[in-house]
Amino acid sequence: MGRPAKSINLHAISGNKAKLSKETIKKRKQAEEQMTFKDDAIEAPSFLSDRGKKIFGNLLVEFQYTQILKNVDSQMLGLYCDAMDRYISIKEQIDHDGLMPFGKPHQLLSHQDKAFERAMKVAGRFGLSPSDRAKLALNMVNKVKEETTNDNGFGDRT
Repeated sequence: MGRPAKSINLHAISGNKAKLSKETIKKRKQAEEQMTFKDDAIEAPSFLSDRGKKIFGNLLVEFQYTQILKNVDSQMLGLYCDAMDRYISIKEQIDHDGLMPFGKPHQLLSHQDKAFERAMKVAGRFGLSPSDRAKLALNMVNKVKEETTNDNGFGDRT
């Protein structure tokens, strides 16, 4: 199974490791521009609890500067917020009852693990982990460096 496709902008930020030609990049940019989505009505999905909606709102504030989030992403981000809400609810219940009630591990521990795994899978799609952001930032710095370097084809020789 192949890797999931990246947008051409994300591909460029990553450093053009596939060595796509300028013409290919231009064609893909044009195709992606035709498939752009609006970002004027991003709302928390109705299935979220109050805490989930609060998490959603906090993330919207953070995402407003990236211009990555679009209206169609609200359901996926809602799944992340729901998973985090469930994780927090289960954690509160475990903290209340104790890790080992009746001398056995709490039966909600497996549900907590599943909620955590689900949240992390969706978080990776949005670049919510520090390592994903660090990679993107490093690649953005390299891209800016490449764009500002006056490349005459002779390296640093004139």
